[in-house]
Amino acid sequence: MQGWIIIKIILVFYIVLKLINMSVTRLNLANPDDSDVKFKISKFPDGQQSITLDMVDADLPNKITVSITSRLNSFKDLEIIIAANQALREFSYVENVKLNVPYFLGARSDRKFESGTCNYLKNVICPIINSQNFSRVTVLDPHSDVLEACLNNYHKHNNHRLVKDALTHIDNKDGAQNRICLVSPDAGAYKKIFDVAKEFKIDNIVTATKVRDLKTGKILHTEVPTPEMHNDIKYVIVDDICDGGRTFTEIAKAIKAVRPTAKIYLIVTHGIFSAGFGDLNNQFEKIFSTNSYGDFDNSQLLQFNVFKN
Repeated sequence: MQGWIIIKIILVFYIVLKLINMSVTRLNLANPDDSDVKFKISKFPDGQQSITLDMVDADLPNKITVSITSRLNSFKDLEIIIAANQALREFSYVENVKLNVPYFLGARSDRKFESGTCNYLKNVICPIINSQNFSRVTVLDPHSDVLEACLNNYHKHNNHRLVKDALTHIDNKDGAQNRICLVSPDAGAYKKIFDVAKEFKIDNIVTATKVRDLKTGKILHTEVPTPEMHNDIKYVIVDDICDGGRTFTEIAKAIKAVRPTAKIYLIVTHGIFSAGFGDLNNQFEKIFSTNSYGDFDNSQLLQFNVFKN
């Protein structure tokens, strides 16, 4: 019995030293194997979720910062984030808690779309996050600048790392910039595409246009400028979110209507892929995305893991 007590004391001492020496302690809810803080999630019969953290319950001479990393796809994810944050606040040595959610729930609902509805970001999701008093909230390639206006201690990561890795797969030979044509899905995305082009010294950019029926607002077809270029040009569509994917398949069809042999690629930071991959696979040579929203099994999809350090 005495030997077990000594082992337990040594173990606690080791964990305490580890916590003291780490500038930021990671609580990775999306990838438990990469989490410094071990945890267990429980679910009660009425649907309530709870989390138990395996941390040292003691006063430490140094305060620590804990960074929570999680998906934020639904209110179930939000419930666990809040429970984890409140559990961390019970430990006196936890000074700050940061939140890292690459995909932000409701990112496209950044305004009031019609009478009788609300601004989801401003009135629903952001007030809940703000109430948790995180010292920083990091989001990857957010859909709208409205998020910055509504979220306290907001920090943005751009999509340049994803684009760099994807472009390297598409063409890694000398002069690749001259063989790439970036495609902006619409005028609203042009600034983001321009920033990408500037970062990677790509001169060729075109913007797709949706032609609508002026009476009904229904999209009739999509137009994409296809200026004269050499035959080995590669068209690369870049955007933040792919939901069903029709916007992108229509752009690809418009390009192929003029250039039937064109090689077209899709880079999206957050892949939801709610309509599956049938049409996407037919139109694109390769699809690149992170696993911010989910992990998918598709031979033409290359996902980059944002939940592993």
